[in-house]
Amino acid sequence: MSVMLSSLAFAIATFLSRVLGLVRDMLMASKFGTSWQADAYFVAILFPFFLRRVFGEGAMTSAFVPLYSESKDKDEFLSSVLTSFTIVLLVIVSAVMIFPDIVVYLFSSGAAPKTKELIRVLTRITAPSILFIFWWAITYSIENTRGKFFYPALTPIIPNIVIIIFMLVPGLGIYGPTWGFLIGEAAAFLALAYPLKRHKLRFTFKYTGEFLKLFWPSFLAMSISQINSIVDTNVVSYYSRGLGGGVSYLQYASRFYMLPYGLFGVAVATVILSTISNDRDNYTQHLKHGITSTLFFTVPATIGLIVLDEPILRLFYEYGQFTAKDTRTTAQVLNAYVLGLPFYGMYSTMTRARHAMKDMKTPLKATTIVAVSNVVMDLLVGLKYGPVGVALATSVAGIVGFLYLLINEQNKKLFEKDDLYIILSAFIMGVATYFFSNISSRRIWVIPSTIFGAVVYLIFSAIFLRHRLKEFLRRKAL
Repeated sequence: MSVMLSSLAFAIATFLSRVLGLVRDMLMASKFGTSWQADAYFVAILFPFFLRRVFGEGAMTSAFVPLYSESKDKDEFLSSVLTSFTIVLLVIVSAVMIFPDIVVYLFSSGAAPKTKELIRVLTRITAPSILFIFWWAITYSIENTRGKFFYPALTPIIPNIVIIIFMLVPGLGIYGPTWGFLIGEAAAFLALAYPLKRHKLRFTFKYTGEFLKLFWPSFLAMSISQINSIVDTNVVSYYSRGLGGGVSYLQYASRFYMLPYGLFGVAVATVILSTISNDRDNYTQHLKHGITSTLFFTVPATIGLIVLDEPILRLFYEYGQFTAKDTRTTAQVLNAYVLGLPFYGMYSTMTRARHAMKDMKTPLKATTIVAVSNVVMDLLVGLKYGPVGVALATSVAGIVGFLYLLINEQNKKLFEKDDLYIILSAFIMGVATYFFSNISSRRIWVIPSTIFGAVVYLIFSAIFLRHRLKEFLRRKAL
């Protein structure tokens, strides 16, 4: 299956999960708005999300997939990884539950006292989810190695369902989504646990050292990249002077920014990792196709979100406790975020391509540069402009990281003529969608506007990229 087709299968599964994620966020915004309780919840789940990015989307899969795919003793290798990391994570979970202030001062040192106290309580509930996230990431990686992308990418739908159910239970308040988060992550792992049945697992550390050689550079890279989250949330906690709302604006806006990134950017990067791991001789060709696939999805998403920012946010969020002012502020934050979307997509694809070649040092250097750039920009514009400045800092840092990786590629001719056609098609889509969206001011009109924009983009893409379309249909027929 081609990179485009595999990425599309991954994206469809992820899209279904993200749709429920939007329903979850709509409930969250309606019930809690941008309150200090919402801020406390978002901070409490940041630490598990930090480890999700490290294990589920970063270091674990980047190191595990190449080694597992070529291992002659898969049972022993898998057992070594499970044994060593389960022990380490048990220690981390215990430490966080005993000392929840680790999370409080790591992510929200400028919060008000009542917010900090609630963070402590909620963190003790969410901390055990770290174990389930790790075990899920292992089974997810095993299936990716076998060329299975759709169902594994579908399992994150489960935590969303559980969180929604718990939010609908009367009287639970902010504890509803918190308990839903923990139980949902456990359920997601159980739904993907079946690959473990194919292995004879045992308590061993035989291949731990070999795995760590690849894991540590990628782990450091992902850990350094998460400095951005730490600095971002701390900056907005001080900007809002403990009144709350700053962290919530970032979270609500990032949901829509992460939607196309998770659907397409991570999809292509995930497929590229497995594809190049199994065919390293054609590295440049696969990377070119990966970059084109990334741009095909992320460029129109960027332009579409800029054109339809407020109408989209109004449709999904502006109910109950979420006001029109919240919509305008969140739209500004979203615009600042999506400027970096195509660059982060290409950055992820190029990083995973390097991982597939067992080059962990270059991505580590790139991530360090991104983190430093983000911190500097946060201090320059984040403290002054709050959530909008923080989001802009994130975009600039992603552009810098992409440029660094591009400069360090031996073959820098990674862009194709088709990439220009993609940009042109997206630009035409943006102009047409802008005028179409102004036909009506009704809230629901954003849905036909979005569909209209997608159709326009696909039509012009089909015209400009006829040869790609023929190749796509031919592979589908096979």
